[in-house]
Amino acid sequence: MAFSKGWPRILISFDPMLALAVGAVFLGGLSRGFTGFGAALIIIPALIIVYGPVPAVVLMSLIEVPGVLQLVRTAIREADWRALVPLCVAASITIPIGAWSLAVFDPETTRRFIAAIVVLFAVLIATGWRYKGEITKSISAAIGTVSGFCSGVASLGGPPVVMFLLAKGSNAAQTRAGIVAYFSLAMVLRLAAFGWHDLYSQDALLLSLLMAPVYMAGIWIGSHFFKGASETLFRRVVVALVLVMGVIALVK
Repeated sequence: MAFSKGWPRILISFDPMLALAVGAVFLGGLSRGFTGFGAALIIIPALIIVYGPVPAVVLMSLIEVPGVLQLVRTAIREADWRALVPLCVAASITIPIGAWSLAVFDPETTRRFIAAIVVLFAVLIATGWRYKGEITKSISAAIGTVSGFCSGVASLGGPPVVMFLLAKGSNAAQTRAGIVAYFSLAMVLRLAAFGWHDLYSQDALLLSLLMAPVYMAGIWIGSHFFKGASETLFRRVVVALVLVMGVIALVK
């Protein structure tokens, strides 16, 4: 199989690895639409298995663009920016550092590091861990620092921020708006940093055009047709799947 800047050429014939990637993207969208979490944790390990770490992270960022754009206007209006400013400032510093790490580190080391992040976040979600201490500006900045680096190196900046915003105890609408607003900023910075380090390719854009509609379809189906299903059961299945995919990506 030929490569272009680390990206496999897209084959017209059926490719089971491409089917795995597309299936993971759909399931990630389904999880995002139904439970509001888990998309990147499901998708990133599968894309790493199929394409390797750098293409996986870049592709995940491109896939998310339509979904973020759809929600960003409302999120900017409803978010609690007083709480978000320390978070966003810190992340603005560490997202470029994470993207630089993605660009220069050995792919094998990067793969193992990202897979370890996936497994760690999955374990934290499975145990229901929440930060219960006082929410200060220093804590907010620390969360932004960690989240920003994870976002830049792995497109996995969401879990630390979600856990932090849930710990604040804000109402559901404001929490959701804060998450989307932060994701929007992180996405812009991450995509700019990837461009600076020349991580894009024609194949990246083509694959994102294929997978973004699949992701959006999953979100729509998850949010409209799973209302009678057990969210607890679905979360358990998602976390188990994330753990399995993370371990496979770690030892592959």
